[in-house]
Amino acid sequence: MIESELRFEPSRMIPLLNAFLSLPERLRPVRWAVGEDEAGEDIGDPQKFVANAAGNKLGFFLRGPNSTYDINPAGRELIVCNCYFETGPDAVLEFLLHMARADPIFGFACAPEEIRHRNRIKIKLGVNTIESWVGRNPRKYIPGLYWLTLIPASLAAQHSVPLEELEKHAIEHIELEGQQHLFRFYERPEDWNSAATRSTVSAPGIFDIEKVRPELEGAKTFLEYSDLVAAWS
Repeated sequence: MIESELRFEPSRMIPLLNAFLSLPERLRPVRWAVGEDEAGEDIGDPQKFVANAAGNKLGFFLRGPNSTYDINPAGRELIVCNCYFETGPDAVLEFLLHMARADPIFGFACAPEEIRHRNRIKIKLGVNTIESWVGRNPRKYIPGLYWLTLIPASLAAQHSVPLEELEKHAIEHIELEGQQHLFRFYERPEDWNSAATRSTVSAPGIFDIEKVRPELEGAKTFLEYSDLVAAWS
């Protein structure tokens, strides 16, 4: 499996839905559902579906032949789209190139294990083991540099991360319309933990879990840990 995440401003719901429904056939969703385990209903007429779904504040799923898209605007500062693919890397690259037209503020695709490595903390607190997501808010920093990473020039500038520096470390850089930049940092998603790809760009504007791990692991109480996680959300 390959996973992708895209984040959008709340005002971009209609453009992002139109982008999903205009994906190439092998990626295009054909059904929608409210529940994760529901088979769902046919999307039918795309324009009618977009008009009805645009006001949904609770979130929903779109399903294609080899993909599932979890659209979640509920209670969030940003719309979060979590995407799951049972298909090859070329299709996922095609997906991100297409979705860049909807102007996400950040996006990436990679192996599930890479997401956990870069943004999941697990500690022992007494007899309990606690896990939490950290570093995923693009308003605070660039959450990470993954297999495929989609960064608008405005986000890079906001966090003082030079695009030319990222290009030095990437094996591919595609400049897209709307000042979106797609970087590929290694050939295939499963290459993320090989010796040849472990070097990363070190910059204050890029979240690095290794720099915050000692702080989180040093928490003495659950309340202290919760406060630290909230600060690094």
